[in-house]
Amino acid sequence: MGFWRPWIFGGGGLRRRLAPVAVAPLALLAAAAAADDSAVPVRPDPQAQAAHEEHGAIEGMPSDSPDLQVRLFGDLGFHLGDQAGETRSFSLGQLDGFFASRLSDTLSALSEVAFRSAGAGAQQVGRVGDSNTFSLSLERLLLQYSSSDYLRIAAGRYHTAIGYYNTAYHHGTWFQTATGRPFLFSFERDGGPLPSHNVGVTVSGRIPSGRLGLRYVLEVGNGRAYHVTEAVQNAVDADNDKAVNLALLARPGWASGLQLGGSFYFDRLSPPDTARLSQQIAAFYAVYHGGGLELLNELVLIRHSPLGTSQRFDTTGFYVQASRDIGRLRPYVRYQSFDAAAGDPILGQVGRRRGPSLGVRFDPSEFVALKLQYDRTSSRTRRASDTVDDVVNGLMAQAAFTF
Repeated sequence: MGFWRPWIFGGGGLRRRLAPVAVAPLALLAAAAAADDSAVPVRPDPQAQAAHEEHGAIEGMPSDSPDLQVRLFGDLGFHLGDQAGETRSFSLGQLDGFFASRLSDTLSALSEVAFRSAGAGAQQVGRVGDSNTFSLSLERLLLQYSSSDYLRIAAGRYHTAIGYYNTAYHHGTWFQTATGRPFLFSFERDGGPLPSHNVGVTVSGRIPSGRLGLRYVLEVGNGRAYHVTEAVQNAVDADNDKAVNLALLARPGWASGLQLGGSFYFDRLSPPDTARLSQQIAAFYAVYHGGGLELLNELVLIRHSPLGTSQRFDTTGFYVQASRDIGRLRPYVRYQSFDAAAGDPILGQVGRRRGPSLGVRFDPSEFVALKLQYDRTSSRTRRASDTVDDVVNGLMAQAAFTF
């Protein structure tokens, strides 16, 4: 999957923001990126080198072991709002670490590990996070093989190529323009409706298509579980069915910065207290990055169908986001909507949520982003006996940085 630069670099944003400085670790994070993504050699640690020469290599390790490239991302924030039970709070967001190493001309390894508060991400999905404990989670772990631009294979835990946002922006908030992700692409632990992570195998590459710039991604993995606390089935699948996702995208050579794409995801689920059902997710997007302008548009359709019946539960979600560079400032606006089908055994309790977000991002340096964002979210939650309507206003100040 390294061919898809947004898959690692955040829609080109990471490369663009760090271009003036030497960022060898970031270049190697792509693990198998395009040929022009060459890395600057890492400056050796004199003390470590002296210790190595004095005591020799670690027993059992080759003398020319690969260099481990590391990059860290963190964020701090202050949030206030009028949601019932919510308090005005300073907060530690997360410490996100990228680790990458090239193992040979064709093999590489990539990992992403996040330290985060159990309440991080709660505000952006309309929940009150009241836990002050931190947890460690392995977000991605991939062994990647690349024989050419037309065939790249990766195995491990990855971000599913459903739509654009999930593969363009990973866990470090410094990558993205806004303070948080659209609700549609919130991660599982934050109540997100999509299988954002998966464990399995991916195959990706270019499709010979001239200036049309076609590419493909095929993923086969365990899928998401809905009857246990940990939604991502890291070690054991709940059943023998596997989730399959096929994504196609185009980056036309005659329209620099434009990317069009779509994906189709299929799985069979075994939620508690209900019949097994099939899950079908179709996603479509059109995005543009160029001339300081950012335009993101995505639509996702989710269908749950209990097996052996004619029932269909159709859920729709979308968001649009626009921003533009004005010197070091980037004002932005986002509107998002999610409408879960009534009675859906998986998403029925989510109900409907929609509303605008207005914000501004200021980059005082190449490595720090200061953001201020206002959110207004109207929700309709369907209960067994009634329907609850609510409107929540929130203001979030955030400092995101990389080091």
